[in-house]
Amino acid sequence: MSIRLLLLAGSAVILLGVLGSTVWLAVVAGRDEADELFDARLATSARVLDSLMVRQIEHATLNAPLVMDLPAPIRAGARAHERALEAGANMSFSWQLQDWLFGHHDVESSLGHEYETHIAYQIWSEGEEGAAALLARSSSAPAAPFAPLRKGFSDHTLEDGVWRVFVLHSGDVWIQVAERADAREELSAKLGWATGAPLLIGLLIVLLLTGLLIGYGLAPLSELAERISARRPQDDEPLSLTRVPSEIAPVLSALNGLFGRVRSTLERERRFIDSAAHELRTPLAALKIHAQNARRAEDAAQRDASLDHLLAGVSRSVHLTEQMLAHSRAGRQADCVPVSLREVTRDAVAQRRPGCDASGHPLELNLCDTSCMVLADATGLSSMVGNLIDNAQRYAPSGSTIQVALSARGGSAVLTVSDAGPGIPAELRERVFEPYYRIPGSAGSGSGLGLAIVREVVERLGGQIALLDGEGGQGMRVELTIPLLSER
Repeated sequence: MSIRLLLLAGSAVILLGVLGSTVWLAVVAGRDEADELFDARLATSARVLDSLMVRQIEHATLNAPLVMDLPAPIRAGARAHERALEAGANMSFSWQLQDWLFGHHDVESSLGHEYETHIAYQIWSEGEEGAAALLARSSSAPAAPFAPLRKGFSDHTLEDGVWRVFVLHSGDVWIQVAERADAREELSAKLGWATGAPLLIGLLIVLLLTGLLIGYGLAPLSELAERISARRPQDDEPLSLTRVPSEIAPVLSALNGLFGRVRSTLERERRFIDSAAHELRTPLAALKIHAQNARRAEDAAQRDASLDHLLAGVSRSVHLTEQMLAHSRAGRQADCVPVSLREVTRDAVAQRRPGCDASGHPLELNLCDTSCMVLADATGLSSMVGNLIDNAQRYAPSGSTIQVALSARGGSAVLTVSDAGPGIPAELRERVFEPYYRIPGSAGSGSGLGLAIVREVVERLGGQIALLDGEGGQGMRVELTIPLLSER
């Protein structure tokens, strides 16, 4: 599964779940507080109507104004509830949690609402010479006016706190309705806390769950780092993970590919060292014998014969060493630059023409008119062409012609080297590319590295090599197809 998709989908689920729950809690808490306020106002309005209509306000006198008294349970409810909260008695966990999150929950009953203790009213009549007489009031209101008899809103400080007062003038009657400021502050605080607390808690939960989700999503990266750091230098086996997200799959594949290339390179180097030791041991032993024979020679003729064998062995050892180095370099990455295969082929033929003429193998060169530019290492390219000519010279009979031809065909350069030698059996044409392999019973003193070097260079150039029969089914024709620079 994709890490990106996992984190996106997981974050969406977390946000929808947690924030949706917190919004629901905030709505419930806000509605609860609003219901408390409206219920209290509704009850107060009912009591005002009761006082005005049923008890008849005209019965009020200056000495005995009507007083809307609250039932004793309502007055005592707030104090009793506060004490119960402080003591934690008979309170369920959900109520205690709500009280901690959203503040004190005012009590409601069939008799009214606790919030009524925060609302008060007074009704005054205009007397003579501007004197006012109290006609009615709520039990929570003082006997003195809340505010001067002037219409509108105002704030006034009394003994029990600051009151928000609204004064209404209707005929000869002044009505003052007041609400304690601390009740409004309490309501605002409750609404704010009821809205903010769930969101804050929800945010913390979102951060926690998102952190867990990100940790789960990025766990494969940590596992990959741990497994890489725990690997031993000689451990080149592919890496495997418990869970492979789509973003890590290319990294893991590239790492395993790198380990494979390192393993192939190390194996190649081990084979090179083993083969070099094996191949050099025999000629060095022969050189030692010839040197000993020359030292023990009884006359000049024997000494000269031993020294001739010694020089010939040294030449073969030098050639073998050069071939080993060429094979090793062909397998390593080199700096590639645009090179003319036409010029490299011409130079390689010119360098080997004297030796071929001396051995009775005249060289015939046919070059195309184009430069045949390829992106390659010039040294490796020259070694490739030279080894093809050396192989043909080594196995072709004396007096036969070695043909070298270069042409351009379909965006590729085609280099062929043909000889009239014994050729290579079809079943062995793949094995001759193996380093140090020589066909059993074959003539000549080759090292078995020539064609291996050629294939290394050709494959690095992105080309192909084919071993074909010569004209009329006689001899051998080696054909190389190498992409030109304009086509790469």
